[in-house]
Amino acid sequence: MHLAILHDGRPALLRVEGPAGAPVALFLHPFPLHADAWDEVLKACGASGLCAAALDAPGFGGTPPLGSPLSMELVADLAACALDALGAKRAALVGCSMGGYAVMAFAKRYPERLSAVALISTRANADNAAGRENRERQARLALEKGAHAVTADFVPKLLAPDPDPLLLKHVEGLAARATAQGISDAMRGMAQRRDRTAELAQWKWPALVIAGEKDQIVSRAESAALAAGIPGARLHVVAGSGHLPMLEAPREVAPLLVSHLQLRIHD
Repeated sequence: MHLAILHDGRPALLRVEGPAGAPVALFLHPFPLHADAWDEVLKACGASGLCAAALDAPGFGGTPPLGSPLSMELVADLAACALDALGAKRAALVGCSMGGYAVMAFAKRYPERLSAVALISTRANADNAAGRENRERQARLALEKGAHAVTADFVPKLLAPDPDPLLLKHVEGLAARATAQGISDAMRGMAQRRDRTAELAQWKWPALVIAGEKDQIVSRAESAALAAGIPGARLHVVAGSGHLPMLEAPREVAPLLVSHLQLRIHD
């Protein structure tokens, strides 16, 4: 089921699986994909009795772009709006890559609304100067030459080296629904994000960190540092996976997330 929600007068698309009124787990997708990147995980969570929902961030999937930098705080506010639409005072949040940045922003802005956290292929530190310059270059490239000018080079890096051709085609299809404006807005928003490293020590929620063994974007050291910075967090490394373990190894990742969320969401 898909729901259209409004945040500050702007529409956003929310995909929902599982029974209404059940404990909620909200999923925030990686750049430059959309909510369907969580397809198998959402179905597994729904089948387990959870209400699993996934947002399309502005400019991706079915949500129109902003036309201004997509800050991680804005995505966090949109996530809170989604919880309101689902009637959930508290929820578990799961974020991959860019979605993980937004989950960390949510933890700062809405700590009372969190019950558990899962972070996949993401990092707590902010971009350095070179990283910010690269994002700005890609933001301009998308606006000047179209979304494909960015995604054609970026999508293969999302997967482990020498990926399955069918999986690569699937991820390319997911990325094809990213708009040029959305890519530009997200690049500029990610470049502006805060360093969350010091905040992690204050986290009190059960946390799971998932990393891909062959991630070409976030290093194993960054994933390990993220998990080490959160009191009591577990680190799980998915063998053979790249930046998108929920797509590259869904039979491993979906049960792992279901188990974490089912055990913790009722705490």
